Amino acid sequence: MILRLFRLGHPSLWIDEALTWLSAGIGGPFGTAELFENVHGPIYALLLHAWGSLAGDSEWALRFPSAIAGAATVPAMAWLATRWLGREVAVPAAWLTAGSPFLVWYSQEARNYSLLVLATVVASALMLELRERVRPGRLAGYVLAAAVGALSNFAFLFALPVHVRWWFSGEGRARRLAWSLAALVVLAAVMAPWLPQAFRTWDWSRLSPGRETPSGEEALRGSTTFHAAAVPFALYTFAVGSTLGPSLRELRTQPAAVAVRGSVLPIVATAAAFGVLGVLGARALRRRGRLGEALLWALPALLIVTWFALNNFKVFHPRYLASAFPPLLLAVAAAFADLKSGPRLALGAVVAALWAISLAHLWFVPRFGKEDYRSAMARIRSEARAGDRLIAVGADHPVDYYNRGRLPLETLWLGFVRDPARLDRELDRARGAWIVLSRGEDLDPEGRFERRLGERFPAAERFHTEGVEVWRIPAATGTP
Repeated sequence: MILRLFRLGHPSLWIDEALTWLSAGIGGPFGTAELFENVHGPIYALLLHAWGSLAGDSEWALRFPSAIAGAATVPAMAWLATRWLGREVAVPAAWLTAGSPFLVWYSQEARNYSLLVLATVVASALMLELRERVRPGRLAGYVLAAAVGALSNFAFLFALPVHVRWWFSGEGRARRLAWSLAALVVLAAVMAPWLPQAFRTWDWSRLSPGRETPSGEEALRGSTTFHAAAVPFALYTFAVGSTLGPSLRELRTQPAAVAVRGSVLPIVATAAAFGVLGVLGARALRRRGRLGEALLWALPALLIVTWFALNNFKVFHPRYLASAFPPLLLAVAAAFADLKSGPRLALGAVVAALWAISLAHLWFVPRFGKEDYRSAMARIRSEARAGDRLIAVGADHPVDYYNRGRLPLETLWLGFVRDPARLDRELDRARGAWIVLSRGEDLDPEGRFERRLGERFPAAERFHTEGVEVWRIPAATGTP
């Protein structure tokens, strides 16, 4: 709890957290229509709406449920380790879960991934108990955990192959088949209200076999939706989080070779330490007869997320593999459990040092943090005059959150940079407005918007906070 609550409200909300705030409808109407429209974590939005009615919608309040879910994952992971790998793995599993920078990051974010991991771990532990003996109470608990997991994030479904294996490896297969059909009907009924919206939200035709990519189709984010280093990067993020090595902003805005050039030492240290632990973990799983199950748990998620990215259906991101994180962490825990005290202390010290640096970067080094919308909007509010307007470019939800209706808010789509004439027409309405630009690298990695804005309004005042650029456009600028 100390790691998850420390400086919980300090970082500014970033775009996805602001989207969570919007979807939770705190302080406003929140009915079945709003709930069924949300396919990005409806159960989390419902939980946050109920909690927000009591605690408000500050950064701390919005992130607190994730912190609780993250802390609850610690004993849950120890339980899972005991059921799957043996009691001797429980203690290292608990310590690794408590200190993992990957888990701490999502425990301090107003998103659904912390709840997803908790539901995955609890459902997996219950399924292992059901493998030994089917009891109605345990089965009902599994169905509840699976429903929470699936409605936290559909990535929960990646854990189902190993759950099916565990379920049918127990005695009484005919009886288990009947129970599984009943459970499947219940889960399908629970998820059914969100299926129409899911089919409307995503372009499923992109997954059609033999589909040819149209010549004008662009990647979902930046120049590509998938990168050759995506899988190693995901493993690196699982090992030491997103705050050791190059920052996420540097990886988005710079060529990969440039971004990693200044982080060779932590990358090599991480690869060495977790490379050894990975090999030892695979051996520990094989010794317990669990290596095949671990691969069945992790590989489908990796292959499906990669397939999605290659088909320009969803971008590749380590968080989409969160439901496959538990077997990897438990493999490392099993490695520690099997080591003698000397090597265990030495490797433990290396891991603790890497994690301490990563967490220090998370909490105290701005370049590793989220975009600082809060400071940008605080300055705008202090300097704004009557009649001023706001124009959000790139990400508008965080601007909306920190504006709180004080200034009229408009949006300008960054994709207009590909049509200079249209962009100029849009900029004509920028006179007398504050322009707030963030996440420009997604649609404008060349920085064409900033250059054109400077050409059109050379007298504009400009300042920036971490990841956010702000211009104050004069009300009268003469003839363009």
